Amino acid sequence: MKHFLAKHATIKHRLYSLYYTLFSYGRGLIILTICLWAGNVVSAILPIMIPESIIGLLILFILLTFQLIPTCWIKNSCNLFMRYMTVLFIPAAMGIMDNYSLLLGNWIPIIFASVGGSVIVLYLTAFLTEHLHKKVVKTSDNRENQS
Repeated sequence: MKHFLAKHATIKHRLYSLYYTLFSYGRGLIILTICLWAGNVVSAILPIMIPESIIGLLILFILLTFQLIPTCWIKNSCNLFMRYMTVLFIPAAMGIMDNYSLLLGNWIPIIFASVGGSVIVLYLTAFLTEHLHKKVVKTSDNRENQS
C-alpha cells in the first residue's frame, strides 16, 4: 500500500509540473501575441514607417522595463522561440531566394554595405569600450586616492 501512495504522489507531482509548464508557455505566448497585435494597431493608427513586429517588440520592452509584467511570465516562451529561431528564418530566406537575380545584379553594393557596416560597428564598439573603460579606471583611481 505504501508503494501505491508513493507512486500516486509522483504521478500527481508530474501532472502538476506538466500543467504548470503548459500554463507558463501559454501565458507567455498570449503576452507576446498581445504585444504583436498592439504593434499592429499602433502601426495602423500612426503614420510611421516602422514594421508592426518591431513596434510590438518595443511595447514588450516597455512593459518589461517598467516591470508591468514580470520577466518570469514570458521567459519560457522566449526560450522556446530562441531555441527554434533558425526555423523561423527559413521563410525569409526563401523569400530572398525568390529575388536571386536581383541579388546577383547588385552583389557589389551588398558586399560593400555589409563589410562597411561591420567595420563601422566594430570601430564604434571598440571606441566606446575604450572610452568607458578609461572612465571606469579614472573613477576607481579617484576613489583610491580619496581613501
